[in-house]
Amino acid sequence: MSETMAVFRKDLRLAWRDRSAWLSAAAFAAITVLTYSFAFDLATQDVRPLLPGVLWTTFLFAGILANGQSFQREAEQGTLDAMLLSPVSPTAIYVGKVLTNVVGLLTVEVAVLLLATILFGTTLLTLELSLIVFVGTIGYVSLTTLLATLGSRARARAVLLPVLALPLLVPMLIAAVRATGASLGDPVGTAPWMLLLVVFAMWTSIGGALLFPMVTER
Repeated sequence: MSETMAVFRKDLRLAWRDRSAWLSAAAFAAITVLTYSFAFDLATQDVRPLLPGVLWTTFLFAGILANGQSFQREAEQGTLDAMLLSPVSPTAIYVGKVLTNVVGLLTVEVAVLLLATILFGTTLLTLELSLIVFVGTIGYVSLTTLLATLGSRARARAVLLPVLALPLLVPMLIAAVRATGASLGDPVGTAPWMLLLVVFAMWTSIGGALLFPMVTER
C-alpha cells in the first residue's frame, strides 16, 4: 500500500506540473458538450433521453485523450524502465497510475456534469448518477491504463489506444448509458445495468493488476 501511494503521489505531482494532457481533455469535453447543447436546442426540446449518450461519449474520448499519455513521457525518458527495475512492485505501479487517472478523469467528469446541468437545464449531480459515473470510470480507467502500457513505445500510440480500447469498452459503455438513462427517468431500472458496471469494473481492475507485470516484462 505504501508503494502504491508513493507512485500515486508522484504521478499526481507530475500531472499537476504538466497539465497539458488533462487541460486538453477538459477543453475537448467542454467544447463537445457546448456543441451538443446548441445542436439539441435546434433539434428537440426534450434532451433528457439523449443526455446519457452525450455524457458517456464525452467521457470516453476525453479519457482516451488523457490516459493515452499515462506512460508516454516516462517511456520516452526511461523513467518507466527505472521504476520497473526498482524494488517497487509492478502491481503497485499499475494501481498508483490507475488512481491518478481516476482522480484526473473524475475531475473532468464533474466539470462536465456541472456544465451540462447549466446548458441542458437538468440536474445531473445526483447521488445515483455520481455512483454510476464513479464505478464506470474505475472500470474504464483500469482497462485504458493497461492498454496505454502496450502502446507506450509504439510509434502510432495515438491511434493504437482507441483501436484496442473501444471494442473492449462496448459492454461498459452500453451499461453506463442505460444506467444513466434510468437515473434520469427512463422506466428501465438501474439495478441490472449497475450490476454489469460493477462486474466490468472488477474484471478490468483485477485483470489489469494481474496482467500488468506480464505486459511490462522485457
